[in-house]
This record gives sequence, C-alpha cells and structure tokens, in this order.
Amino acid sequence: MDASYISLCGMVWSQFGEEDAGLELIRALGSPEQEMRVLARAMLDQAGEGSKELMGRALAQQEMWLTQAFLYGFESDPDSRMKNLHAGIWFPAASA
Repeated sequence: MDASYISLCGMVWSQFGEEDAGLELIRALGSPEQEMRVLARAMLDQAGEGSKELMGRALAQQEMWLTQAFLYGFESDPDSRMKNLHAGIWFPAASA
C-alpha cells in the first residue's frame, strides 16, 4: 500500500460509501508503516458516521480487534468523530 492508494480509498469511502474502499482503510490500520496507519485513521475519521458502522462490523467480524481500535486512538482524540466504543459498537459522542 502507498499513500496515494490510501488517499484514493479514503476519498471513495467518504464520497461514495464504497465498502471495499473503507475495508482497505481498516486493513491499512494494521500496516507496519506508521505513515499509512496515520493516513488511514485520518481518512476513516473524516468519513464520520459511516466509518463508525464499518468499524463496528469489522470488530464484529474480527477483521480488527477491540484493542486495535483503542490502540489507534479513536477513543482518545478529542477532535475525532469516532468516539465511545462500547462492546464493539460505535456510538456518536452526543449519546455517550
């Protein structure tokens, strides 16, 4: 994976909701390259609500683990649109 590919997946995911593009972003969260992980996280965060659902499904299908979600900081970033992961389900910050 390279930055151009991750950026393109991010645009396709956020603009068109193409699930395969979103799943590529989730896979990139596990990249050995820090730049790819950071970029993928930013792209998922930018897409907002749709990413919450996708992350929840990825957790439910064990495509990613709960510890990974916390490790990538979706809970701790105060500006993140994806907050409050509880029992594998993403909730909007307002409902927490």
